[in-house]
Amino acid sequence: MDALRTYLKWILALQSLMLISCVEEFEPQNISFEDLLVVEATLTDEFKRHEVRLSRTFQFGDNPEAGIERGAQVTIVDDIQNSYVFREDGPGVYVSVNEFSAEQDRVYTLRVTTQNNKTYNSAAVKTPEHTAQVTGVSFKHSVNGGREGIDILVDSFDPMGNSRYYRYEFEETQRIVAPYWGSREIVVISDVPPFQVDIIPRTEERRTCYKTSTSDSDIVQTETNGLSEDRVTKFPVKFIHKRDSVIRDRYSILVKQHVQTLEAYTYYQTLNDFSSSESVFSENQPGFINGNIVSESNPDEKVLGFFEVNSVSSGRLFINYREAFPGEDQLPYFSPCSTSKPLLIDPENLSISPLIEQVKNGEVAYLQVNEDFFGNPVENPPYEVVTRACGDCTVFGTNVRPDFWTD
Repeated sequence: MDALRTYLKWILALQSLMLISCVEEFEPQNISFEDLLVVEATLTDEFKRHEVRLSRTFQFGDNPEAGIERGAQVTIVDDIQNSYVFREDGPGVYVSVNEFSAEQDRVYTLRVTTQNNKTYNSAAVKTPEHTAQVTGVSFKHSVNGGREGIDILVDSFDPMGNSRYYRYEFEETQRIVAPYWGSREIVVISDVPPFQVDIIPRTEERRTCYKTSTSDSDIVQTETNGLSEDRVTKFPVKFIHKRDSVIRDRYSILVKQHVQTLEAYTYYQTLNDFSSSESVFSENQPGFINGNIVSESNPDEKVLGFFEVNSVSSGRLFINYREAFPGEDQLPYFSPCSTSKPLLIDPENLSISPLIEQVKNGEVAYLQVNEDFFGNPVENPPYEVVTRACGDCTVFGTNVRPDFWTD
């Protein structure tokens, strides 16, 4: 989770601030630096390939590549000796070889062996009872810090009262419609003299695209202790400013509710408190945040991170911009749109074709035939084009419509 990385960045930033705020010269090498393993691991009862991220702390100013933990062996083992192996799928990102899910009444342990043969084990963690369900996701108009927008709200209920501690993540998908999309495109026939291009029907969807992003940077939590029911009512998980382009056209959010243990809830709450600027510069610093992962050979070695096992419930909401903000004009497109008429042949240098160079560089999209005042096609420049971002939605997203999408 990015909140853990934010915590590390604050540590480095605070060290840097100490350097530049000293009146007397300060030798950077005198700063105490600890090379620590960082573990980000959440196992859920979702049937999927799960992910574990491994990194290391690195000194301020170092290449971030130094913070990637490569070549490790990662497994999760349950209490009846089922073993789930993870393979490195990207720098420091380990993905389970097979799909699986955390099962009720099972206890899981994370085991990591680094490239230098140091082994780390998590505490044994039991899957929380899966009795809490998201019952609705909605929105309401609100003002946050003087900014007008909408709050995304979640409702949840556990009739058995087993859950109590919740953490929320969300996945946002926006629809992107290119304002200058056309059904035809320019293709280069010859990029050497004599230059030649042609206009053909598009073979691929480029008008409507979709872009999905996940909430990695924020920790959003709530708890229901002290309430008569284990019920979450209209809890705000995200604020969207009315000028945020994510909601320019049609928008969808999938809210995932993680039922946490008290230990996990407390860990993430502490991490969230420390990651805020107010906490970093306050007099009371929490210092090192203890997780539930330890070194097998040296129990006193500090390890950053927490292995969490959660049960998950989710709900999805779709919103159109004018539904959220009636009477408001649609927001500007994601990129400024401008048209031009590039020359097919540069009269000052007959070996150069400005139009073909722009097409090959992916800078423009076809708009229409260039015509004179009387409606006759112009030979040079032959076409009017538009900046590619405004005629080709794949600049911003994918043209593959998500399975869950509804219009």
